[in-house]
Amino acid sequence: MAVNIIKIKRTTGTTAPSSLNAGELAFSGGTGTQGNLGQRLFIGDPANSNAVTVIGGNYFSNLMDHAHGTTTASSVLIVDANKSTSEIRTSALYLGTSGSDTLVTATAAEINSALDGITSTYAELNLLDGSLANTVVNSKAVIYGSGGEVKGTLSTAAQPNITSLGTIVGLTTSGALDINGTTIDIDASDDVTIDTTDTTGGIKIGANVSGVPVTVGHTTSEVTVGDNLTVTGNLTVSGTTTTVDSTTVTIADPVFEIGSSASDDNLDRGIKFKWSDGGPKNGFFGFDDSTGKFTFIPDATDTSSVFSGSVGTIAANLDGLATTATTVTGATQPNITSITNLATVGTITTGLWRGTAVAAGYGGTGLSSSGSSGQIMVSNGSGFVMQSIDGGTYS
Repeated sequence: MAVNIIKIKRTTGTTAPSSLNAGELAFSGGTGTQGNLGQRLFIGDPANSNAVTVIGGNYFSNLMDHAHGTTTASSVLIVDANKSTSEIRTSALYLGTSGSDTLVTATAAEINSALDGITSTYAELNLLDGSLANTVVNSKAVIYGSGGEVKGTLSTAAQPNITSLGTIVGLTTSGALDINGTTIDIDASDDVTIDTTDTTGGIKIGANVSGVPVTVGHTTSEVTVGDNLTVTGNLTVSGTTTTVDSTTVTIADPVFEIGSSASDDNLDRGIKFKWSDGGPKNGFFGFDDSTGKFTFIPDATDTSSVFSGSVGTIAANLDGLATTATTVTGATQPNITSITNLATVGTITTGLWRGTAVAAGYGGTGLSSSGSSGQIMVSNGSGFVMQSIDGGTYS
């Protein structure tokens, strides 16, 4: 029986045939490389005008002839059963899906420095997938920003002991927030607002431990209380000027203490009041340090708490001694018990003199009684005496 051998076109070279009929095969037996067409199997492609087309060859099968999972030079990369291979080398590494992938810009040295000694699992490393620097992403690792900050919402179960936090740009809590530490600083370049809707308990600062000093404001800043202020303890105000701009001021203390007795400062003590009479004026009522007397000056000049000016008139009922008064003007005085060196007296319409006898030289009689019945007042040259006139008897 004759043996028929079917042979296809062939060459020992490394080139493709110039042409092939539809479905006709050809093979190049020369050593194949990436730069030639050796060890290729060709066919005339009937769907492409019988174009000579490479459909295989041992050049390609040789590229796969190595252990799976072992990276082999100039060969196809085949992973093992665990989808792993021994090594990969590339000049550019992109991560992500096509169209949204990201070029890894870190150098090999930088990656080795970051990953050296890492024992994380793939699940742990997947926490980085979708993470954004300076942003909290749910179910992902937190990556700090370039300044060491993190923005976003950080939700966590109860943490009994958070020992340290960096700069918190924003913090929102839905429950109670307790901050305990040796030193707590709240510093901001914008407004700081502390508010509550609790109209009973309100906001408390330094209310848990007695004797804790609370400081509000800088030495050069202004503090404004926008609502009613109640001070249950002592109030000490230190400064150069204290201004109370209200329509009603009530002080329950029956004794109002002003000034200081630490040294003789030669300053007056009293009340300076403002009023207007065709123009602004300052009045003063109080103790004049230079005279040691109370003074009323309706139009006063204030020279560093020393007041000067013409004294005014006081309308009042006075009870006591007026030892240096030059003029006493007023309505009926029911009980003037003593006046020394009274220069003039107007008309005394009614009343009783209850003092010592008025001497004759001052318009009086010098007598302290009206004498006996039938006596008359007779001058003796230096005063007056009470004598009886008796014409005697006759028979």
